[in-house]
Amino acid sequence: MLPISRILAPVDFSDRCRGVLPYVKAIAERYAAEVTLLHVVETFYTIPSTGFSGPVMIPVPAAAIDARREQMERFAVPELHGLKVQRVVQEGDAATEIVAFAQKEPVSLIAIPTHGYGPLRRFLIGSVTSKVLHDASCPVLTDVHLERPPASGTIRFAKILCAIDFGLQSQEVVAWASQLAADCQAQLSIAHSLASLDPGFPYDSSPQFRMELEALAGKEMQKVQAATKTESAKTHILGGGAAKAIRSLAESIRADLLVIGRGPKDRSGGRLPANAYAIIRQSPCPVISV
Repeated sequence: MLPISRILAPVDFSDRCRGVLPYVKAIAERYAAEVTLLHVVETFYTIPSTGFSGPVMIPVPAAAIDARREQMERFAVPELHGLKVQRVVQEGDAATEIVAFAQKEPVSLIAIPTHGYGPLRRFLIGSVTSKVLHDASCPVLTDVHLERPPASGTIRFAKILCAIDFGLQSQEVVAWASQLAADCQAQLSIAHSLASLDPGFPYDSSPQFRMELEALAGKEMQKVQAATKTESAKTHILGGGAAKAIRSLAESIRADLLVIGRGPKDRSGGRLPANAYAIIRQSPCPVISV
């Protein structure tokens, strides 16, 4: 089984935050994992009127911290009933504190909403979520970006789709998804978009060129499957834009969960691949970014 023993769920008391909890509970029950709810009280900075010194932090009043702790004690008690739950309140920058907590504590998975509702937000991922996706070293679960999540108790991961780009991390991502599928007794599918490595891929290229490219992709897929012992998984080589093609496939096979990679763990100062943001925004099901 995957070593998922502790799930970190950042809390901002919003409906979107509550929307992630059914997935948190389903995974926590599967792995008998502890859930840590973390609320970060944001600190503020001001520029002195003299203008000769740098920003100065304004301390959060103790009463405000105490009020948030009381609110945390009441938060999501029915939704997480039956689970071992730790509730933590800290002060600082939300994204920084979330990542630092996950690195300091033995966190196996971070579960965080995308904040994608509304005519504008549907095209965006919240800044905190973006930073966590970029900086966290453990897998990150994000909820469905455009749809309302199902009610607690109805979550079942029966079909898992894993999307790879044949980069250095592909075998690791497939192995992780394969073990998750085994743990959940789920059907695993593996997909590769011909545009995942090159957004400028010429979709209108000649049929012969496309056939050759698809054949090469098929051989790479076989290598990944052999290395990860996933020969029984269904495979898909997709054309068109990566995010749109993966979304369409996830809808057609009715995937319950999508697993993607976030790039090498030793990336320093790099960025989450652009395709990953688009895939998360458009996915019709929750996404775990490994």
